[in-house]
This record gives sequence, C-alpha cells and structure tokens, in this order.
Amino acid sequence: VAQAVRQGLVELRQHAANKESDNFFATLFRLLQEQLGERLDLPASAITEAVIDEHLRPRGVPEAALTALHELFQTCNLARYAPIKSSQELAAMIPRFEVALRDLQGLKL
Repeated sequence: VAQAVRQGLVELRQHAANKESDNFFATLFRLLQEQLGERLDLPASAITEAVIDEHLRPRGVPEAALTALHELFQTCNLARYAPIKSSQELAAMIPRFEVALRDLQGLKL
C-alpha cells in the first residue's frame, strides 16, 4: 500500500498539471480506499465514506481527521458532477490528501 500511495501521489501531481480532473479524482478516491483498507484490514473495494463513521469514529480517531476524510470523499463525489478544471485547484487538493494520509498512517487501530 505504501508503494501504491507513493506512486499515486506522483500520478495526482501529473493529473493536476495536465488538468485531468476525472483521472485526478479517480486516483484520489482509489488511494483513499487503499490506505483506509490497509489501516482497517478491509478490502479496498469495500471502502466508502461510510467507513469513517462505522469504523474510525468508534476507534476514537480525532474529529479533525474524520472531518478531513469526509471532505475528501465528498469532493471526489462532487467532482463527478461539477469537475474542477484548474490545475491550481487540483494541485491544492494534494496537500489536504497528504495530511489525511499522515493522520491515517499514524493511527494505532
């Protein structure tokens, strides 16, 4: 999963630079699924926004981390209907994702 996340971050930057909104958010969603699946010992394909409240909240994950994850999932969902076209807007999502990743990777679940 760590390798997939590292490669995925490279892909996110490329998609942002190329203004490839659909690919950017598909990659972001896949990376969220992979990292959450690894941390929760669940298949990545089973990961949806619901796992935040079903699995993370009961384990005492800080509210700020839960909120950040909800926002990332919601942004991915909204992008399907109102794609973000600017490379700056896409690139601005990457640091938010990296913070959420660090929070997840640091959790003792």
